[in-house]
Amino acid sequence: MKIKAIIPNLFTLGNLLCGSYVALDVARNGHVNSAVILLFVAGLLDLLDGAVARALKVSGEMGKQLDSLADVVSFGLAPSVIVFSMLEVSLPYNLHWMKYLAFLNVACAAWRLAKFNISTDQTTDFTGMPSPANGLFWASIALLLWNMDSAAAMVPSSSAMVYTLVLLLLTSYLMVSPIKMFSFKFKPGGFQANKFPFLFIGMIVALPIILLLSGRTFLMAIPTAILLYMAMSFAYHFSKK
Repeated sequence: MKIKAIIPNLFTLGNLLCGSYVALDVARNGHVNSAVILLFVAGLLDLLDGAVARALKVSGEMGKQLDSLADVVSFGLAPSVIVFSMLEVSLPYNLHWMKYLAFLNVACAAWRLAKFNISTDQTTDFTGMPSPANGLFWASIALLLWNMDSAAAMVPSSSAMVYTLVLLLLTSYLMVSPIKMFSFKFKPGGFQANKFPFLFIGMIVALPIILLLSGRTFLMAIPTAILLYMAMSFAYHFSKK
């Protein structure tokens, strides 16, 4: 195997190691902590491995399968452990069984990635939400809603617990749903053929400015952008029908 063929896989393995460390650290400490920031690094490495493979012209089946295995850990298992930890410190004793619902997320991520690998109709659009969006969404939710360094220092509100459960079910469903979600592989036909990606890009460019003017934390931009992507993809799905 040529050396340059290995380079993209090193980025993929970096993604895997970041996700593995997040899952281990959160599980070992028993609460959500600053390790979740590594999921953003995993997301960047996931973006770069494909770009590097295309630039070096070495993309192949090995890289495709390795990428999916890494994504199951970083954007499926790690978010599940994060959600489990958040629910464990917030659910009342009689509802503690609900914390195990967190692992629905990794099951759906694995299903989504396996389906993607054998799919032939996702060259320009996604069927279901991509797993990296799921991972980055939960990393940003953890940063926003939950205490990062001490489970005892802050008792999460009941509303945060309800939001977590609702968003868990939503993100898990979206990964395995038949809903067509737009990608950023632009099609021929200018704005009319690509209006959803163009509109989304325009909105997320404006989003940090809106948050800054309204006195909100910049971290809100990430989950807000992903929720916006979900909503626009519903519109995209039904517009295609």
